[in-house]
Amino acid sequence: MNRTARDGSDRHPKPVTRIELFEKYPKARLVLTIVLILTAVCALGYSLAAYLTVDAGWTTIEADSRVAGCADELIFQYDLGAGEASATAESKAVTALYTELTRKAFQLFHTNQSFDGVQNVRDINRHPNEEIVVDKVLYEAFSTVKQYGNRAVYLAPVYAQYENLFGCNDDVETVSFDPYQNEEIAAYFSEIVSFARDPGAIDVKLLEDNKVMLYVSDAYLEYAADTGFSDFIDFSWMKNAFVVDYIADEMRANGFVRGSVSSYDGFVRNLDDVSGSEYAFNLFNRNGLVVHQAGIMRYDHAISLVYLRSYPANSSLDWQHYYEFRDGTIRTIYVDLTDGFSRSALDNLVAYSRDRGCADILMQVMPVYINDQFDAEKLSVLTQEEIYAIYCDGDTILYNDPSLAITDLYESDGMKYRTKCIKQQESIFTR
Repeated sequence: MNRTARDGSDRHPKPVTRIELFEKYPKARLVLTIVLILTAVCALGYSLAAYLTVDAGWTTIEADSRVAGCADELIFQYDLGAGEASATAESKAVTALYTELTRKAFQLFHTNQSFDGVQNVRDINRHPNEEIVVDKVLYEAFSTVKQYGNRAVYLAPVYAQYENLFGCNDDVETVSFDPYQNEEIAAYFSEIVSFARDPGAIDVKLLEDNKVMLYVSDAYLEYAADTGFSDFIDFSWMKNAFVVDYIADEMRANGFVRGSVSSYDGFVRNLDDVSGSEYAFNLFNRNGLVVHQAGIMRYDHAISLVYLRSYPANSSLDWQHYYEFRDGTIRTIYVDLTDGFSRSALDNLVAYSRDRGCADILMQVMPVYINDQFDAEKLSVLTQEEIYAIYCDGDTILYNDPSLAITDLYESDGMKYRTKCIKQQESIFTR
């Protein structure tokens, strides 16, 4: 058969039959489509509303992660919806303000980076003996330091070495940075603190209209150039006391008083002086190599707390302030201005006040805490300034505020804590 010839067996296909679907019920079909669309829209709207609506009650406020700030070192909790505004509206307002405050604080106290339109600690370090206009927040921080005659801010080169020490991965690496092991480092620290203690060698001058000038003597400038550093000042571990105060004060100024802001390194401001709610602060104690939650401090008013400890806790950021050797020995960031060595007179110290901020409290308890010997009398004297203290001696929690309530005392594994209120000129401390 020819390949091009038509096969006689071909058959024409049958005509296609057209089938109309639902033609008998066009209106019902339209109504069903509309119902399905409306159902989808309502479901989407409900989901979106649920996503955007914030439940009332205590919640952790998160700063906008797209904005560089210091919120990763802080925890801000707020009782949303307890006031006149809705929880959703309050959440938006508080979050926006918190984001801006953490951004500003981050930039002002930064020592390694400059920012457009901001004169910060780094800029001051880079322009010694020059007048610089700074933000009021930074100006007031320097004012507080100067008010108490605290010169720890001038230990920047020493803090830099401790940062290297805390970054070590093994004990053998620490020899290069630890003054307890390295005589050259100890001698270097001695030289630095001799400058740091001397206002004639270095001093932040507070001028009018928020102007400051970092005065550095020619001798110190020459020493820094020969040694190879350019940072003369650094708030270092003290920074968050000022940051927490700044955020707390701004929140209060904007009417947000039902919250609490705290830093990982022990600075707390509770803003609530209106609700009468009870709050709790956990009290820890390091006994030997073991850390106990010794008890719980109870209070029902606005308060500022400073918690200093000679050991790392559970924070992922604690490595910035501590190095623990294999034998349990610990180096801390609490540097003694006499020689640059790290010292802690107590394993734990909680100092608090209703009327003072964290920075004020810190400036007054630093000489007591950063010391070889503990002097309970100096803490007792601070009660005249309405600054009270809690610390431990073995299994005893000592405090000097007669109105303080401490509950939930630890009792396990043969250890049983007790409390004792001490009066001025009284102490049973035996360390």
